Amino acid sequence: MQASARRLLLPATLILLIACWLGGGVTADDTAIDEWLQLLALPVLLLAVGVLVEDGLPGPVAWGVVAVSLVLLVPIMQLLPVAGGAIAPARQLLHADLASAGVAAAPRWSLSPFATEQGLWALLPAVAAFLAAAALSQSQRRRLVQAVVVVLAANVLFAFFQAGLPRDSALRLYQDFNAGFGGLLANTNHQATACIIGMALAVGLAAEARLRARRGQAHPHRRWWYLGLAGFFLLMVPLSTSRAGMAIALPALALALLLTGALRLREIGRSRRSALLVAGVAVLAVIGVRAAMGWMAVDQAEELRHVMAAATLKAGQAQAPLGAGIGAFIPVFAQAAPPQLQLASYVNHAHNEYAQWWLATGWVGMAVLALVLGLLAVSGWQLVRSEGRSAALAAGCFVAICAVLAHSWADYPLRTLALMSTTGALAGLMLASLADASPRGSRRSGAAATTGDTEGTRAGVG
Repeated sequence: MQASARRLLLPATLILLIACWLGGGVTADDTAIDEWLQLLALPVLLLAVGVLVEDGLPGPVAWGVVAVSLVLLVPIMQLLPVAGGAIAPARQLLHADLASAGVAAAPRWSLSPFATEQGLWALLPAVAAFLAAAALSQSQRRRLVQAVVVVLAANVLFAFFQAGLPRDSALRLYQDFNAGFGGLLANTNHQATACIIGMALAVGLAAEARLRARRGQAHPHRRWWYLGLAGFFLLMVPLSTSRAGMAIALPALALALLLTGALRLREIGRSRRSALLVAGVAVLAVIGVRAAMGWMAVDQAEELRHVMAAATLKAGQAQAPLGAGIGAFIPVFAQAAPPQLQLASYVNHAHNEYAQWWLATGWVGMAVLALVLGLLAVSGWQLVRSEGRSAALAAGCFVAICAVLAHSWADYPLRTLALMSTTGALAGLMLASLADASPRGSRRSGAAATTGDTEGTRAGVG
């Protein structure tokens, strides 16, 4: 039974991720297809839990499960009644007014319990993707990374097709949006995030292919194909017209090259190819930073993102210590917005995930966020001290996750189900690969760098 579950887990995970990309590219909090995606996540979740229970949880994966459980606990707690003295003063006055009018209302953590419940169920695909990716064997993890890169590349090709259609074409996926370069993603800024993810993963695959080639398991030139694919994704970022995307892409590329081992500092002076690659990255970094600084100046002067974030932080202070509740952003922000943000259309997101999380969840949510970021930082430190094939894949996933979190400072990529589920899968891949990685400089890692990491007792034969 467990052998069948292991065989089914990879295709089930791929089906879930592809379905999330086909139906979860919009930025609305709840769509008609979301319920179907949540139902599709349930069998994947059960398969993953069964495999993990049978094989046991390695240390990094166990900490990841704890972090995910705490994230899920936040909306669950928000559905519970709370003591009147624990809520914000403004809400206490509201309940007093209701009581004087003869209306009995049990105070809850969330101002919008129904929306909070929807937010809880919306996490199911990402949680299922995380657990499923963490339960895969080493060879299956590599295939999943390759599949994610293929999906991201296919979305770029679809974006070219969509951008070339006439404005009134019936083939356009999003009739209410301008013909941008988003493909399956309604927001073109999120296409930049997707391309950066693809770039980081391609670099990780290149480093992993280099180590496999030393053993004769891969073509010697395969890593250059992966590096070419990483360059392709990098060139696609400007087409998304995302200013933050360009500011993130080049540092992410440099970090991916170094952390995965695709570019080794000690080989720069020995290899002409490495020296040329470093020079090219340095030139691109200078150009990209200068362009990004100019774009950010335009954003500061002409757009309202920083105003939205500041207003959200202020509204969050009024809702402290518990927060307004997940899903309650739109009505709470509309009441607290300054005159500058009294627009014809409502503001659906803060364009800063951290500010919106503060408004929605208060101090408890920020404590959970600090734990998640701390786990990511510890994982990064362990990657610096690790090497081998598993470490290369884990490093690519790590850089991709960092890019998503960096873009979340100026946008809301994790509000898109496609990117949220993909990021969840990458987190599971990173932690599981980190558990199999070899410590740098150890006797075992020296062999693993040439022959590949061992699978361990929990990994299947790929």
